[in-house]
Amino acid sequence: MLEKSSSREIEPPLARVFAPVKQYGIAVTVVAGLTVLCWIITPFVDYGAMSLIFLLGVLLAGIVLSRGPVLLVAALSAVSWNFLFIPPLFTLHIAKFQDTLTFATYFIIALTVGSLTAQLKAREHLAAQVQLAHESERLRKTLLDCVSHELKTPLAAIDAASQELARSASRNGNAQALAGEIHHASRRLNRVVNHLLDMNRLESGVVRPKQEWCDVRELLSSAVESERESLNGREVRLELPENMPLVLVDHTLIEQTVAKLVANAASHAPAPSPAEIDAEYRDGRLIIYVSDRGPGLEPEERERVFEKFYRGPGRQPGGLGLGLSIARGFVEAHGGTLTTENRDGGGARFIIQLPVRAADARLLETSA
Repeated sequence: MLEKSSSREIEPPLARVFAPVKQYGIAVTVVAGLTVLCWIITPFVDYGAMSLIFLLGVLLAGIVLSRGPVLLVAALSAVSWNFLFIPPLFTLHIAKFQDTLTFATYFIIALTVGSLTAQLKAREHLAAQVQLAHESERLRKTLLDCVSHELKTPLAAIDAASQELARSASRNGNAQALAGEIHHASRRLNRVVNHLLDMNRLESGVVRPKQEWCDVRELLSSAVESERESLNGREVRLELPENMPLVLVDHTLIEQTVAKLVANAASHAPAPSPAEIDAEYRDGRLIIYVSDRGPGLEPEERERVFEKFYRGPGRQPGGLGLGLSIARGFVEAHGGTLTTENRDGGGARFIIQLPVRAADARLLETSA
């Protein structure tokens, strides 16, 4: 068993070494075959016409072989034609100026044709690989979308059944605890499915914000409430100025964005300290800060935390590492930015900046 395993490990490097060697061997064989053919038909064809046979060989070699072997075919065929068929024979010397010009022209044409044919083959191969990659990505996204949607229906049924079971088992502490575990697990799995769906939507470019007038305080409070169960009783402090205007944004997308940032902050903040949300409207931009008093971020992590599937050191188990990547995608769909920085005194702060239209709520009420 060990010997077989070793041989399989050695095969790929050997294949990479011998594949080019095989092509160069084929190149030499092609020139040898063409030379024999021209030698046989020497009584019937003059040496000028033989150049076309060698040139045809170069063209055919370009269809099959890679660039290096094709250029070798071009060079060897020129040398063979000169040495064996252009007078004086069996020398590389060419007596007539006309023959010298013909040979030089053939050599340039052979190299050019060989090079262009090899480039065309390489481009076709690259185009096929790109097409295959695009098709594979399309199938992956379609499969992921179908599977995710198919999972949501049974998950909803499990969640509803667990809640009903918890209500009916109010007198049985053990059954109620089990129902709670089922409910918690179904919510967690539903979160994973939603993350996969959201990432698929972002990568497919189908996220289009549907803007509506939103009360910022209500929007942020709703985001916190949507994560209340995952916060495990942890406090979230919300601070906004009294004169915060209404803003025109996609309520659902920004709510989900803030919710993901709140969940991230709560998972990093030490137990006694709350997660914090602040917001302000300045110079045509809505700025939302989500902060924690956790360990903060290393300089190299400030961009990596937004990469798909990235999970920082010391992160609690669970999740796919998609939340922050999705949050940035939703913000960028609004033409905004999501960045992060370390706070004075410890902790991290995530900053959402959205270009928005704003209006005084009293003016909208008056117009209504």
